[in-house]
Amino acid sequence: MQAPEEIRPGRVSTGIQVLDDRLGGGFPRSSTLLLFSDKPTEKRLFAETFAVQGAKSGETTLYVDFYRLPSLARNDLLRFGNFPKDRLVLVDAISSQLMVESPEKYRIEDVSSLSSIAETVITAIEELRPSRLVIDSMEFLADRFPQDDVLREWKRIIEAAKGVGCVTCFLFINWTYHERELQVIQAMSDFLVEFRSSMRGGIIRNSMRITEMGSGGLKTNWIPYTFKDLIGVTVYFPRILVTGPFNAGKSTVVRSLAERAISIDRLGTTVAFDYGNVSLSGIEAEIFGTPGQERFEFIFKIFAREVSGVLLVVDATRPEDFERAKYMLELIGERIPYVVLANKSDLPGALPVDQVAHKMDLPEGSPVMPTVATENKGLREALLILAEMIIGVR
Repeated sequence: MQAPEEIRPGRVSTGIQVLDDRLGGGFPRSSTLLLFSDKPTEKRLFAETFAVQGAKSGETTLYVDFYRLPSLARNDLLRFGNFPKDRLVLVDAISSQLMVESPEKYRIEDVSSLSSIAETVITAIEELRPSRLVIDSMEFLADRFPQDDVLREWKRIIEAAKGVGCVTCFLFINWTYHERELQVIQAMSDFLVEFRSSMRGGIIRNSMRITEMGSGGLKTNWIPYTFKDLIGVTVYFPRILVTGPFNAGKSTVVRSLAERAISIDRLGTTVAFDYGNVSLSGIEAEIFGTPGQERFEFIFKIFAREVSGVLLVVDATRPEDFERAKYMLELIGERIPYVVLANKSDLPGALPVDQVAHKMDLPEGSPVMPTVATENKGLREALLILAEMIIGVR
């Protein structure tokens, strides 16, 4: 194994760029994350993404696994892509339970002893001085030992990890603890990362929310996410609506943003919808473009249901169409985030963005981006702004 790297000041990446940007580069070192839910969710995917991201960056990551043999855990982690194997060290808590030999340097010989478990983890922390630590998971201990004892050892692990500048993720599904104990656990944490799953249209949707503990800290909205092989967790928006008046350039926006796009049109005019899938800076999104003519307003209303956000495309050379664009925003409703694309901004007579905002009578601070969809100028920047608005970090 390589020698442990010196602990550097700064932050550690989440592996999700749009979150890293708003966290100032990631989570601060010597911080504690509580990955929490009160029902089974996919929060392990976030923890594994975080662990592998560290290994890929050359940081030492310590992963304490109470549920999988090391060989199974390593096989699962390969879904996130290749990484230096010596940079991800496992603490084996399973082999002793199955009474088999363990190949790991750090192994818990007696899982019936809480102090033995904590001492093994703390020893690994002090010897390796990891940048990242994942405990998967604390309900294993909560189900087996008295609450006060678990909380005491939980604090000891946090203190040891902070002493070496480590970011620690505790996975925890609450089966048994009451509000008083939950408040204590949250108070020990610097960030609360909540997870929930819901069923919609026969499809399971996963989402998370990040709250920085203490007054004035970061708090996101519920962020939908998915898993992508060889990458890990990505922010996922199942429906971004691209709309606007007739001939503003909506289809061109969809085709320029999407890796693959389809369009249903007649004589060059969209009569149903455009569709494409976008992958950008840790974001996955499905975008739908609707026709702008009033006679197709029923299609617009169908796609406007339960959208995550809106890219409203206007022709910056045609202020006479702005009233129609403003009406379309009103149909969508105030609660949906939107970015206005002042398209064709390279053409003679195109209005600057401040005049577009003024003539549309947009609320102060509404984002308006100059774009040239035919050259893919300004489109990705606009989508990132919309993503930040949906997440709630802008």
